[in-house]
Amino acid sequence: MCLSKTMDYKTTILKEEVKTDEILLPEISDLNFGFLGEGKAVFDYTAYIETNKLPAIDYKVFMRANRHFIETLAKSYKKKTSELFYQNANGHILVAAELAFVFLAFVNPEMFLYFNGLLTDVITDGVAYSHGFIFSMAANRLPSDVLSEIIRERENDPAGSE
Repeated sequence: MCLSKTMDYKTTILKEEVKTDEILLPEISDLNFGFLGEGKAVFDYTAYIETNKLPAIDYKVFMRANRHFIETLAKSYKKKTSELFYQNANGHILVAAELAFVFLAFVNPEMFLYFNGLLTDVITDGVAYSHGFIFSMAANRLPSDVLSEIIRERENDPAGSE
């Protein structure tokens, strides 16, 4: 009988606290990033779970459930799996930035749908724009009175509020 033993990836314990106060994805402002000494971007797994009041999902469950994606990314980026997971000096779990979208899709199915919609736009239209990009472009290019009028029209149009 062959027993499959699931082993978790090594988690590197950091001696000094890494600050995770950078917002690298404006669309997801509560996903905080920081940088390790070599300039490697990591996100704060623990803070995202806590901030969004999600059920506590042990990061090892994330590792096991997403082994296929984690190993594919590690191989593609020529990284050791020990370079993907860290425990910050404050106890928070930090994960390599390359796994941010896998993480978001795992803990928040709505984000999976959002990413899937963007990919579908790329496949069908050849291009996709995030909501944040569209909002910033509109804010930068349209005069304030035009934006105010659009908002007013949307508030009065039941179909526009969907």
